[in-house]
Amino acid sequence: MKKFYACLFAALFAVLAAACGKGTEEIPEGEDTAGNGIIIQSTQSTPEMDKENEENQKPEEAAGNTEGTGTENGDGNSVTGNGGGTDGQVVLSPEDLQEPEIAGQQVTEEIPSRDGAVNKLQIVFLGDSILDGYRNETGIAYLTGMYCDADVYNLAMGGTTAALSTYESAVYGDWTSRCLQGVVHAICGNVSPSIMDGYPAKQIFDSCDFSNTDYFVLEYGMNDFLSSIPLNDEEDYYDEYTYVGALRVSVNKLQQTFPDAKIVLCSPTYAHFWGKDGSYLGDGNMSSNGVANLVEYYRVCGNVAADMNTLFMNAYEGIGLNAYTADEYLEDGIHLSAKGRDEYAKKLSKIILECEETRNN
Repeated sequence: MKKFYACLFAALFAVLAAACGKGTEEIPEGEDTAGNGIIIQSTQSTPEMDKENEENQKPEEAAGNTEGTGTENGDGNSVTGNGGGTDGQVVLSPEDLQEPEIAGQQVTEEIPSRDGAVNKLQIVFLGDSILDGYRNETGIAYLTGMYCDADVYNLAMGGTTAALSTYESAVYGDWTSRCLQGVVHAICGNVSPSIMDGYPAKQIFDSCDFSNTDYFVLEYGMNDFLSSIPLNDEEDYYDEYTYVGALRVSVNKLQQTFPDAKIVLCSPTYAHFWGKDGSYLGDGNMSSNGVANLVEYYRVCGNVAADMNTLFMNAYEGIGLNAYTADEYLEDGIHLSAKGRDEYAKKLSKIILECEETRNN
């Protein structure tokens, strides 16, 4: 029944979007305010994202997929792709923007014992409950390690964002946040790893020699959306209190400290949102947190990856998850099912193995 209402809502949204007949606007590129030679782009897709999305969304076209409909975000910028934007959007209340709890999972994830053997790949995961909630043989980190024949170190912590909250300090000496930037700063020796105390991530952190890392996988965005974190600050593209700024700060820090390691930026996944009464509220394309739609967090993540020369995983539309497969791929509208996690790990492993093939040749 949930799937029926979700698809019905998507179809109605497509009709509304078509009726508006809104065109796509040109978005001017940002300026290099940080002085590092990086030009920032607004929330639009890269050609690679468009191509992959088109291939993965073909089954939806006949059902009135709204990809390519021009919309605007809160800053007046045009945003293209999947109906994201203000036309027909549903603004979720703070009560609706609550992450569902994951049922208790048995932790069977083992800490790698390299014993001086460094011939295997080392992959370090930083993320939220998408990774932290499943520390067993069905978890994304574990499966990626299996598919890539790699040692994995899962530093994910549920409920975390990439960005700082407004009440958290960005000063190293006063740092308390468990966000992405906090974990990166701890890895790089700038803040105390005690921010991870009480989480499995802390024991794993203590056992890891980060200098051996081949790939850092950064998976954030869903909680930034649920927390109504701003997408970016056009006056400061490295603003630690915005999603884009947090990604840029973290990527830049890792690239400077570990220049030989590759970074994989993973976008948030497509999602459905349900009220406490079981009513369907909308999906990641049409539901807004009052700042932006979830699809826009995916878009800017791809932009950062392109601008900062990292690998990018399109987890929003690249793993087969959409309005028609959500019941099969999602447990509660947000967290991935066992099938969804396996498809995620396969996609991520393909990106890593293809990169390895290129590097070795």
